[in-house]
Amino acid sequence: MKYQKHEAKAWARKNLPGINGGIIQPLNKDYSIDYGGTRAWIERQIAMGVDSITCDGACGEWLTYTVEERKKIYEVAVDAVAGRVPLLANTSHPSIMAAVELAKHAQAVGVDALMHVTPYANCSGNEGVLRYYQYLAERVDIGICLYNTRPSGYVLSPEFIKELAEKIPNVCGIKQGMGSLDQTLRAYALAGDLIVIGDPFEDYWPEQMRYMPDTAMQFCNFVGALFQTPEKPRVTQYTRLFKEGRSAEAYKIFNELSPLRVLFHETQVAYLSGKGVFPLAALKYWAEKLGLPGGPVRPPFETLNAYTQGRIDARLAEAGLV
Repeated sequence: MKYQKHEAKAWARKNLPGINGGIIQPLNKDYSIDYGGTRAWIERQIAMGVDSITCDGACGEWLTYTVEERKKIYEVAVDAVAGRVPLLANTSHPSIMAAVELAKHAQAVGVDALMHVTPYANCSGNEGVLRYYQYLAERVDIGICLYNTRPSGYVLSPEFIKELAEKIPNVCGIKQGMGSLDQTLRAYALAGDLIVIGDPFEDYWPEQMRYMPDTAMQFCNFVGALFQTPEKPRVTQYTRLFKEGRSAEAYKIFNELSPLRVLFHETQVAYLSGKGVFPLAALKYWAEKLGLPGGPVRPPFETLNAYTQGRIDARLAEAGLV
């Protein structure tokens, strides 16, 4: 542990703002987990200049994994990161007992903080969510970043986010995966003095840096690996330029990535909004086009259709990445 429980909020404000790279967990042809692929994703994200990494996240296909498989992902990720950047692990689980087991293991093997989605399907009010997070937080010393997203089935309001941050000492951040800059800014206005506020949507990354300069976090997003390559690290470049106050130069690079934002909405946002699940097969094919391991998706995730494959091929070529 690099900090004590009561220091979690201060640690997060110092160490988590910036680009947090997510991992799209590769699988082998027999659906077993490709742990070498985990390492490859981590190396690519670090090479692209991310400020921290999250393993086993929503786009990591964790809903189809066993508890033991997820524990192994944490172990491999800790070894691969080797202290170069802060490492977060998603320890979400609808069973509070399994969530505690995962969280304790992540802490024991050296993960720096946790990410945890609102327990899906079982929540109908703030009281149950508060009890869930209090039970989890009391049993680990590590910091916990919440994940607020509609597919969980229960959305945390900005007011309730503030209450959770105030009542639980090691709640230290939140991923506002709502697809709404307004919701992210409202959460920041109420709780930004307490916890790190992050949003995964690269579309608003310049606005996050402008309006939330002390805590802005592009939280658990794959753009660090899929919107750029080692030869063209454009997300890292424009981020640095914005932070240096060189907005005109930054927007020039930002605008070059427009085809990839269109691709993201064509293949991800529309699907997620319509079906409420992540189109992981498309993300994995996108990764493979850029030389990263992807592999198949476990049932019941849908396989890639020809139309989506064609859109990925066309947009990546338009952006000059293939």
